[in-house]
Amino acid sequence: MEVFSPLTVETQTGILNVTIKNPTSKKFPPPLTFRKMFLKSLINIVEKYGSECSDDLVEEYSRILSEQVDDNEGYFSYKINEVDTITLQENTSFVAESTTGLQTWEASKYLSEWCIKNHFVLENKSILELGSGIGLLGITVLKFCSPSKYMFSDKSWAVLNKLAANIKINFENADNLPIEQHQLVWTTMNDEDAQRLLPDVILGADLVYDADMIESLVHALKTTLLNSSSCAYIANTIRNPETNEKFLNHLGAADLIYEELKTHEKDIFVYNKSSSFKMYKISKNKINCC
Repeated sequence: MEVFSPLTVETQTGILNVTIKNPTSKKFPPPLTFRKMFLKSLINIVEKYGSECSDDLVEEYSRILSEQVDDNEGYFSYKINEVDTITLQENTSFVAESTTGLQTWEASKYLSEWCIKNHFVLENKSILELGSGIGLLGITVLKFCSPSKYMFSDKSWAVLNKLAANIKINFENADNLPIEQHQLVWTTMNDEDAQRLLPDVILGADLVYDADMIESLVHALKTTLLNSSSCAYIANTIRNPETNEKFLNHLGAADLIYEELKTHEKDIFVYNKSSSFKMYKISKNKINCC
């Protein structure tokens, strides 16, 4: 049985200072529901193991209970290392403003972590991200991988507008970044789009959650993999193995070559314990691809 020592007033103060009262958290507060849940859990632990709640903890909880804000809107800050934190404004509703792109999905964290650990693959490359969402993957690549150009894309202007705001949160020199934003609809992408974008590398995370979207996704991949040396890295959360298998079958039918990459250690982001991932390198030419 795990035993906790009583949490002293000093310990409670220390916990508050690195969480609710942390400067990043105060400037970019997480959703109200999350803050309430955290403080209530802390109070329960303090009381369960024989301590009294500090005045500071009680006051903080009372203050949050009185807040009146949109429960679904808030900021999430991802600590990458001792120096770097990525902060994103998100909406925790599964569907908000008619899109699923206003929150960070698990595979986006997984692919972001892979990019950090394999930054040399992306250095000085022109990169197109399909389904960028609110920007975790792209912001990570811009911070750690030194691309020559990064092209964010999504079908929703609401998502792209939120993404633009998140870029400004994370970069003081946002106007000078080598970035572009494109509204792309996979089903209508053509050779003209491919010539305009001309990426060296394509990235995509959590794009295979709906079996009905697979055909259009594969069409977009085949269209934009224009150069024989270009390739795509796609990370999928495995919710339904049959959906992932359908994706692979469509890749084969489109004469695209794919390779499943080895899993990497998940030690930067916090993940849902039930999440499992598969990641693929996709190209038209196995020999010369990036």
